[in-house]
Amino acid sequence: MDITDKAYGCLIGGAIGDALGAPVEGWTRERIEDEYGTVEDFKQYYMPYSNTEPGAVTSDTTLRQLVGLAIVKKGRRISPADFGDILCDRLNPDRVWISEEIALQKLSAGMNPWETGAGAVPDNKITSAITPVGIVNVGNPAQAYQDGYVIASTVQDGHYRHATATVAAGIAEAASPSATVESVLETMVEHSSGVVARAIDLAIGFAEESGSVDELFDSLYDDFLDWRWPPVNWNREKYHSGKVFSASALEVLPVAMAIVQVCEGDVNQSIVNGVTYGRDSDAVASLTGSITGALCGANSIRDDWKMKCEHANREFFQELEGNSDADFRSMARRLVNVLEDEWHRTQERADLLNEVLDGRK
Repeated sequence: MDITDKAYGCLIGGAIGDALGAPVEGWTRERIEDEYGTVEDFKQYYMPYSNTEPGAVTSDTTLRQLVGLAIVKKGRRISPADFGDILCDRLNPDRVWISEEIALQKLSAGMNPWETGAGAVPDNKITSAITPVGIVNVGNPAQAYQDGYVIASTVQDGHYRHATATVAAGIAEAASPSATVESVLETMVEHSSGVVARAIDLAIGFAEESGSVDELFDSLYDDFLDWRWPPVNWNREKYHSGKVFSASALEVLPVAMAIVQVCEGDVNQSIVNGVTYGRDSDAVASLTGSITGALCGANSIRDDWKMKCEHANREFFQELEGNSDADFRSMARRLVNVLEDEWHRTQERADLLNEVLDGRK
């Protein structure tokens, strides 16, 4: 397992979780269990902003690939301006949700990309999409957190930017050679703040007290659902029946972390249970797949999932890159190439610092 396998594991793991979770997005845990038991096969689904072929990804992965493209185009760490340029150049608004559509309209009107996320509808797309930033900051979660926070400003605001930054930091640790489940979760706890830190603390507490995934889900459904989203027309009966559900990163991220902990980092089980949790199931499973995929590598992920997911998204890559050979694996290789360039720049800076500090020795 090398860095390319970890990078590919992160990207394909996130895509698989996204595609597996999409057909049951918005379902309650009980409904999923009654209908399927567990969801381990790709299914046809309806979504207005996505190809619905079994194995096809949704807006979560669309935005993630755009983050990766911005990094590859720049050849190094990116800023909101770099990400904004890619959105204007490559984003198909039919493939994303309203938050990203609004951001695209603002960018097209000439707004500052550092500010186009201000006042955005609370959403978790960029939170699960930020993972390429963690890959190119491997071993440096503090820098990954900062990069993730500023890049999220293009499409999100407030606590949701902090949640995005926490994911970037976690991936920077997960992609490291000596990473463990414990070190990844500890890194994410350390690199969080405010309401996000509190949400993570609560969810991890439930995970520590649970002897199984079922016990964890009982606790989460009883005591953790993020009731603040949608922010208007609140209706308790609809909310708890699953007719409406939270798309907030303040639920999705902590839940994903708790599932990873209870599954002890097993990538395939983390993905399946991310889907089985229900609610914003594609987002939860996309995060669990990304985190454990980066930790365990692509070789630990089921081969049939990888093959079907790559095949089902050929049209998406052709549209996005105009290249029939592009796929999740090739993006992983390109991100590792950027990481190699970052190594050379780091060496050059080390040489400069040696020269600067030489007179003080």
